[in-house]
Amino acid sequence: MPYWLIRPIAWVVFHLVHLLCGGGVRFEGRENVPKTGGILITPNHISDADPPTVAIALPRDCWVMAKEEIFAMPVIGAFSRWLHGFPVKRYTADRAALRRAEDLLKQGEAVIIFPEGKLSPDGKIQPLLPGVLLIAKGANVPIVPTVLIGTDRMIPYGSLIPRPTWRKCIVRFGPPVTVAELTGGGKGSAATHRGAERLRELMLALQRGEAYPEYVPEPPSETVV
Repeated sequence: MPYWLIRPIAWVVFHLVHLLCGGGVRFEGRENVPKTGGILITPNHISDADPPTVAIALPRDCWVMAKEEIFAMPVIGAFSRWLHGFPVKRYTADRAALRRAEDLLKQGEAVIIFPEGKLSPDGKIQPLLPGVLLIAKGANVPIVPTVLIGTDRMIPYGSLIPRPTWRKCIVRFGPPVTVAELTGGGKGSAATHRGAERLRELMLALQRGEAYPEYVPEPPSETVV
């Protein structure tokens, strides 16, 4: 099925499921998502409901990197591919998936990648994998920090069956940031890891509904003579 047809169908099904679960869903900060050009969306990951939730919440077409196990499921796998999903082998350096993400970004697409690399069992934002910064840097695109709140109540960790929540789920998009802003302009592995930590700090602030904290540079290391 073509994407232009499946997206509105998915929109209706998505909202219907959320309404049947009792709370509905609210999108916040959609004005922070650039309408054109390559953009990397980096949400936290607390439920198997997250990929379609973020994809539907975005105010533009997008692609979603998702674990390859999803694509082996008869119905969900086909639905995921129709929604521009593409697989990644977890816990490995899946260079094919990383190259595809970077190529899509260079073509001006919006790409969703979950930077934690796996579901959070307790709903807390885990340390982020630095690979998302390398992808954004390679494609020369900004990152939109994103948080999901409440999807783990609708589909809890370890479950695929929606359940009533009676509370709204929230998708919140923050202002875009560049890799240089995250790393403080630094280069190398240490700067990339610090940038991943900084991105997590922004996501935590976004989760609390607060403004981004100011960047605090790393103190210079002392040189022993």
